[in-house]
Amino acid sequence: MTATLVDLPTLDFAGNLIGFPLAHRFALVRVAPDNEVLFRLTCLDVEGLEFVAAAPYPFFPDYAPEIDDATAERLELRDADDAMLLVLLTVGPDLASTTANLFAPVVVNVHTRQAAQVTLVNAGYSLKAPLTGQLDPRNTAAQRAS
Repeated sequence: MTATLVDLPTLDFAGNLIGFPLAHRFALVRVAPDNEVLFRLTCLDVEGLEFVAAAPYPFFPDYAPEIDDATAERLELRDADDAMLLVLLTVGPDLASTTANLFAPVVVNVHTRQAAQVTLVNAGYSLKAPLTGQLDPRNTAAQRAS
């Protein structure tokens, strides 16, 4: 039996994704059943709205964003193991032209599936960090967050 979007894990955004005020609920789907790195975020509120997201650490092993206390409280995060961190990708025609938004990651409470996009204003992270040459296959956990 094929799963429909409503059967898949749904993320509920506290607020919305930046620039998409009507987008609050998303189905989180792995791009392949055995892939722990790449995901599709398919909006359940706005037809046709979809993003490609990735676990950042296989590509950026030194990525260490600090999530502010207000976001942690809003998402009911008690410790780092409660959080999954995703970065949104801008997919180019090939891997060399694909970039990750490290400036505004998505933080997900893995227990409640509440999510929020946070902006890391003074952290120096890029909106368009290239993926090329960044993949570290030893580091595939999507759940590392500070």
